[in-house]
Amino acid sequence: MFACLYRPPAPDESVALDVIARDYSPRYERHAADLVSVDVNGLERLFGSPRAIADDMRRDAASRGARVHVAIAGTRTAAVVLAHARPGVTVVMPGDEADMLAPLAIGILEQIPDLTQSSPAAFAVSACRRWGIRTLGEFAALPPSDVSSRLGRAALAWQAIARGQDVRPLIPTLDEERFEGTFELEWPVEDLEPLSFVLTRLLEPLSMRLERRDRGAAVLHVILRLVTKDMYARRLELPSPMRDVRTLRTLALLDLESHPPSAAVDRVTIVIDPTPGRVLQHTLFSRALPTPEQLSTLLARLGAVMGQDRVGAPVAVDTYRPGAFSMKPFATEHRGEARGSRLEARQPRVPLASSLQPLVSALRRCRQPVPARVTIDRGRPIKLTTDRRGFAGGSIVRCAGPWRSSGNWWEGGAGRAGEADRAGEAGRAGEAGRAGGPGRAGTEVSAPSTYPPHLPYWNREEWDVALSDGAVYRIFQDRDTEAWFIDAIVD
Repeated sequence: MFACLYRPPAPDESVALDVIARDYSPRYERHAADLVSVDVNGLERLFGSPRAIADDMRRDAASRGARVHVAIAGTRTAAVVLAHARPGVTVVMPGDEADMLAPLAIGILEQIPDLTQSSPAAFAVSACRRWGIRTLGEFAALPPSDVSSRLGRAALAWQAIARGQDVRPLIPTLDEERFEGTFELEWPVEDLEPLSFVLTRLLEPLSMRLERRDRGAAVLHVILRLVTKDMYARRLELPSPMRDVRTLRTLALLDLESHPPSAAVDRVTIVIDPTPGRVLQHTLFSRALPTPEQLSTLLARLGAVMGQDRVGAPVAVDTYRPGAFSMKPFATEHRGEARGSRLEARQPRVPLASSLQPLVSALRRCRQPVPARVTIDRGRPIKLTTDRRGFAGGSIVRCAGPWRSSGNWWEGGAGRAGEADRAGEAGRAGEAGRAGGPGRAGTEVSAPSTYPPHLPYWNREEWDVALSDGAVYRIFQDRDTEAWFIDAIVD
C-alpha cells in the first residue's frame, strides 16, 4: 500500500511535506515541493486500517498548518493520480485502481509530475482529445500496439498510468548527509608522522559511511587549525571516486608535505564531497590495469618530488610556436580501451601490400635546441659547428630558407620580459664573430652555452640545411640575439 500527500497551490503554506512523511515511514519519495508518496506497508499494526492511516496523516498535516489531499492505493501511481483528482481522503483497495481511475478526465495526466522519466504527457493528451477520448478509462482500453505505433513507445508508459500501474519503483529520498569529522588534539603536532594517525582515525568512519551509501570521495578537504588560531585548508580534487582509507591518507600527507602549514596544528577537520561510487567491470581478454587508487598515489608521490607542474601528459596548444605544449593531469580511468579493443578485433585484416604508405620526411625535434655556430656568406649559411656530442658538423652543401616565424608580439612588455638579458648574453658570447656584420663573407655567429628559457614572445628565421657528411638539420637564428640553434634532425 502507498499513500500520497498532495498540497494544492497556496501562497500562505510553507510546510515541507517530506517532514510529515518522515514521521510515518523512512521509505518516502519527494516528487515535488507539494507532492510526496509514502510506503505505508506494515503501518496497520500502529494505526489500524488504511482509512485510519489516511485520516491520521491529514490531521497531522492540518496541525502543522498544511491542507493536503491524501490518497492510499495498492500502487503508488494510482495514489498520486487520485491525490491530484480528489480532495480530502481517498482510499482504494488493491485491485480496484483501474476502476477508480477510469472516470477521471484525461487532462489529469498533465497535472501530475513526470513519473515515466520520458516525454511529457501533453503530447499524448492532445492526441487523445483529437481522437475523441475524454477519460482515463477510454485511454486505458486502447490496444497498446496501436498506441505505440501512433504515439511512440513513451505513450505506453502514460497508458500504464491511466490503468493505475507503476512504471517504476519508489526511489526513497535520502537526507543530504554531510561527511565530516573533527578531532581536537591534546597537544599540538608539527610533524606529519603523528598527523597521519589522526587522519587515519578520521578517515576510517567516513570511509565506512561512504561504503554504506555507495558513495566515493570526489574532493577531500583537509582543514587545520594552527596554534596561531589561523585556519589552514587544503583541497584535493581526486581523479576518480575512491574511499580507501590508506589511499586518502597518503594523498593528504603528500599534499601537506608539498605545502606544509606555517605552525603547529591543534585541530584537524576532514570534509568529503561525495559522489556516486565507481562501478568496475573487467573483461576476459584485456589485461587488468592498475587501480585509480594506485595511480593517484603514484602521481602524488611524483608531484611531491618533481613539482605539480612537472607531472602530467603533454597537450598541444593552439599556437604556431614550435615546440609549444601544456601539461594536463594523467587520466586514471581508461573506460574506452576495452571497447576499442573489441571493435578493433571485429574489423577485417588489411593486406600488408595495401597498407604500405609512401615514405615521408620526419622531424626529430630537440626538446632543448642545441647551441651552434654558423658561418654566413652573402646571407646564406655555409658552415655549421657545435660542441654537443652526437651532432655532426661541417660544410653546408645545400640549404633552403629562411622562413621567418614570430608570434605573441602583441602581448607587449610582458612578452618581452628578459629580452635585454638575452641580448646581452648572446652579445657577449658572439661579439667577436659579429664584428664584421652578419651579411659579410666569413662571418661566424655563435650562441650562448644554454638556450634561453621559453618566453611568450619569439622571433626567428629557420633554415633546412644538408651537411657534407649526409646529416640534415633544421636550424634557426633568434633575430633578437642573433644566436643560432639546431632545432631538429630531418630523417
